[in-house]
Amino acid sequence: MKKIPLKKWIDYLYSRVDIDVYVYGGNGECIVTLFPKLTSMEKTLNDVNRVLTLLNKRLMTKVTDIFLIRGEDCSGLAIKFLTDEKIVEYDMTANGLWEYIVGTKKTKAHGKKVALTDVMAGDYLFQGTDSKKHHVGYAVSENYAIESKNHDEGVVLTKISERNWGYCARPDWYEDEPIEKPILSRELYLTDPLIKGTDVKNCQLLLIGKGYNPGKVDGVFGKNTEIAVKNFQTDAKLDINRLGTVGKKTAEALGFKWEG
Repeated sequence: MKKIPLKKWIDYLYSRVDIDVYVYGGNGECIVTLFPKLTSMEKTLNDVNRVLTLLNKRLMTKVTDIFLIRGEDCSGLAIKFLTDEKIVEYDMTANGLWEYIVGTKKTKAHGKKVALTDVMAGDYLFQGTDSKKHHVGYAVSENYAIESKNHDEGVVLTKISERNWGYCARPDWYEDEPIEKPILSRELYLTDPLIKGTDVKNCQLLLIGKGYNPGKVDGVFGKNTEIAVKNFQTDAKLDINRLGTVGKKTAEALGFKWEG
């Protein structure tokens, strides 16, 4: 089986957060191409209206180009990526993904079951019963997951402990690659104008990995990111006299390689 970098999968997931909308049966198609099919894809007219309501919200607050918005259900968020990368060749439901990873009496496994206490980035999280899984999300750290949640919220970042996941599976299609620490060469803090950049985005991702929510992962060091940094520093007893500033000690504790 082809192997893919874990980072490529995680970056893909983050690229869809607060952009894509939930469409039942969608597999990451441009929402514009799904317009003629919505009434046949969705189960009720109310669900169609919920899709359109969220789409309008996206266009009013986050996305300026409607052609950047995709529609997918919970499994479709993964199927889009997996088919593009030629990991799988066909559509699957949440239950289909579970069986594809852990295997059945008749089919080969492409991974293994994992205890929910051992979740790590790259794992697939499931809701349902022993016999049938009906919803799937995707861990991006030990504390957070990204999922196409529902018609009202679309693709969002959620806290794993708050989502009642019952099962976890770990695919075997990730490359065995050394994890390189991101580099931080300047201090990060709240200022005007706001500090922006890839290093800020990495800071936000590292905070999430440690269990602290910086708000949107947008590469902008705003108030929510400052609060997350302060909470991390307080709990870790780091830079108490410089709360809110990511300097050398805080950066290294988060997982940066400091080159400032």
